[in-house]
Amino acid sequence: MEKLFPFSDAPDMAVFTCCHVLSGERPVLYVSHDEDGYWQFLCGEEHEESDAGMVSLHSIYMSDKSVGLLAELECGYSAERENVESKWVIIEDT
Repeated sequence: MEKLFPFSDAPDMAVFTCCHVLSGERPVLYVSHDEDGYWQFLCGEEHEESDAGMVSLHSIYMSDKSVGLLAELECGYSAERENVESKWVIIEDT
């Protein structure tokens, strides 16, 4: 049975995203679970600070359920993929 919401963080937790993911223009290709516990779900491109936005963790998950595969990503790690068909590659942030 599939878990309805795979993250241990609250569904209404605010997470960082970029305008490209927010608008649906680009998929999530980079995810970071920062040392401080915050999540970032980005398109993998370079951004200006003005490109940043915040949404709920639940809304990111509902727009791309493949990010649920990263629900247990430890703080201080990130994951990236080349495209939505690619597997996530986990990286320890330095």
